[in-house]
Amino acid sequence: MRRREYVSLFGDRRSRRDITGRARRPRRWPVILGIGLAVVSAWYLLAFRSDVLDVDLEGTAVPPSVLRPLETTTTLAGNAAAEDVTCPVPGLPWTSFQASPERAGCIEAPRIADPVILWTAPIGIQGWLNNPVIDGNTVYVGSAGTTQFESDGDDGIYALDVLTGEQRWFFPATLDTNGVAVADDVVVATGDEGLVWGIDAATGRQVWVDDLGVAVFGNPLVVDGLVIVGDGRGEIVALDAATGERRWIQQISGAIRGGASSDGTIIVAAAESGEVLALDLNGTELWRRTVTESGAPGEAAQVFAAPTIAGENVVVSLVRSDVNPEPGLVSLDRVSGAVRWRATDAAGIKTEWGNVRSSPAVVGDLLVYGEPYSDSLVTVGIEDGTTRWSVRVGPLCYPHWPSPAVVSGLAIISRHDGAVYAVDLATGAAAWSVYLGSVDAAGSFPDSYEAETFCEWQPAAGYSILASPAVSESGIVIVGTLEGHLVAIGDESW
Repeated sequence: MRRREYVSLFGDRRSRRDITGRARRPRRWPVILGIGLAVVSAWYLLAFRSDVLDVDLEGTAVPPSVLRPLETTTTLAGNAAAEDVTCPVPGLPWTSFQASPERAGCIEAPRIADPVILWTAPIGIQGWLNNPVIDGNTVYVGSAGTTQFESDGDDGIYALDVLTGEQRWFFPATLDTNGVAVADDVVVATGDEGLVWGIDAATGRQVWVDDLGVAVFGNPLVVDGLVIVGDGRGEIVALDAATGERRWIQQISGAIRGGASSDGTIIVAAAESGEVLALDLNGTELWRRTVTESGAPGEAAQVFAAPTIAGENVVVSLVRSDVNPEPGLVSLDRVSGAVRWRATDAAGIKTEWGNVRSSPAVVGDLLVYGEPYSDSLVTVGIEDGTTRWSVRVGPLCYPHWPSPAVVSGLAIISRHDGAVYAVDLATGAAAWSVYLGSVDAAGSFPDSYEAETFCEWQPAAGYSILASPAVSESGIVIVGTLEGHLVAIGDESW
């Protein structure tokens, strides 16, 4: 009998449930053989939302502190050098999730060689959907507040100075807020209360608002003057970016969690149910396809992440009911929706592949992502879906949620252990790492940090990072933590 994978974020090591509430038997990898069963955790998933924890926060801003990076080891498979590390759409500012409408997650900017914490700002819980965006010298980000799933004074959208972390404005909300994007001086934000806001980027004043009547997750997509959002009942709604007026609505079978993507001619969204829908900019359906776990007729895979568009490929990340001998990525043809490839482990990186809830980044001819149930950043060929090589980034963690950012060939990835890692894609070598799991640690890794046992289902100390990083045009990396802080990382020489 195959061992089943726990597909949730949190929980104890004795009894686990996935995001649908189905029971899962915990897995036991060789690195944790002999470890006794842990005490049942107080954290558990809600049936419909699982991107952040219920954490009480307190504290004040922490002064900048110099980081002492942990030197990491590198584990490679196959040819570890990327021949091409250029961005598919260079020169874009990080004004939406993963910088571009395609969700490529790649930018040409100065690279960090010697990381230093520039500032930290306590703004409330930063979960999987609280991904910062940057426009000029201002960073915008949503917050789940002081206590998740409850109304409190920290729920809302924050605007901070990229260089100093100084708060420029705060837009309050009734419940947790989620994804944001910026276009034409308007910040678009979504929230659990079912509202989509258009907020003046300079002043923080409301420009428009639309009530969809159900929680709006995901990262807003802005394309051709439209704001595209998906909600908890599977409606894909197009709003006028300037006025908030509804242009069209389409339906997909299941909640939309990660958001939609676009190459400027088509819009693609994926539902938690595994259905993928492609539309033109007028909202006319082009094709639909339900992705299954193995490619054969059978149980549909779940989809949490926004699709990644790379050339003729629409890459979809899969959440499956069990570990699998192949990676959890599938490519659909951009025009027809037919399956182009299902990822295969040609490099022999590992035997059991986990569930992918992040959107891969695109650089050169590679897809780059953090593999769950592992300690690795993995690269996959765009055209054939075969694994190329992997790099060890910190300890083994079972959950992984953040999507990576690529900065001039340097992959930046935050992980469940509470640290941020950098990998040079041209050499396949780990470059540096910094620990953000506890603001009181001032960037230093905890004494209990051990590559084999520190992370597992949740860190032995500190807080995890679920949010994806953003990068300014000056190279500053911004990322939020479950402890409730937004953190800016720069280079010591800047």
